[in-house]
This record gives sequence, C-alpha cells and structure tokens, in this order.
Amino acid sequence: MSAQLSREWDDHKSLFARTWLTAMTTRRAVIFLDIETSNKLRREIERVVAPSAKQLKAMRKDYHLLEAAMATDENVISLDEIVRGLFDVAALSVVALKNIVWVNPDKAVEKPIEWLEKNAKPERKRMLGFRAKKR
Repeated sequence: MSAQLSREWDDHKSLFARTWLTAMTTRRAVIFLDIETSNKLRREIERVVAPSAKQLKAMRKDYHLLEAAMATDENVISLDEIVRGLFDVAALSVVALKNIVWVNPDKAVEKPIEWLEKNAKPERKRMLGFRAKKR
C-alpha cells in the first residue's frame, strides 16, 4: 500500500473497511511500499485523452492507483467507473496501461469474488483498453 492510498483509505473508510484493513495489517497481508509518481505516464495519459477539467481532476485523483498497480501485481480494484472509463480510453494508446486489470467489486457481472478466489489471475477481458473482436 502506498502512502497516498493509505491516506485515501483513512479519508473514506467505513467501520467495516477499517476493521478489515486492521485485520489484514495484523496478519501482515498488507505491504507498505514507497511508490514513485510517474510524471511521464501522467503526461502521456493526459496528452492522449485530452480530458475536460472535470475529467482531468478525476484522473489526477486516481493516478496513484495505476502507479501502485504497475509497481505490484497490475491489479486495480475500485468502484469508480468514471475514471475507469477514462483510463480505459487512454489504454488504447498508452502501452503501459494495457496490462492493468481493473475490477469493480460492486459489479456482479464481473464476478469479483470468483476472480479473487481463483487468485486474481489476469484475464484479458478485465484489462484496460480491451475490446472484444467484432465478428
């Protein structure tokens, strides 16, 4: 967990989330890492997407999720569908994003629990920028 992600948890966590994070930290299942900001990646994404001011604010708020994923297992688990869509579009042109798996734990159709139980293996359909081939 990066410092920025830890601050985000502190700002937004529910009683359940606080209890869960405490239990995971006690079990040493949470690893704290110093993850560097990638200004190059951020500039490339912003150049490709050309977001509105509102979209840019949303993306900047969540760049740390991409950076943490790239520094670890390449997985992002987030409820934010708006920023997911922005990063998904960016991944069509930004090669560094193409291996990022993004899963929304609140979308039953994504079967997040089943995916986690199968060790969260990367599946192409979950990756940013994935487009099913047209027949």
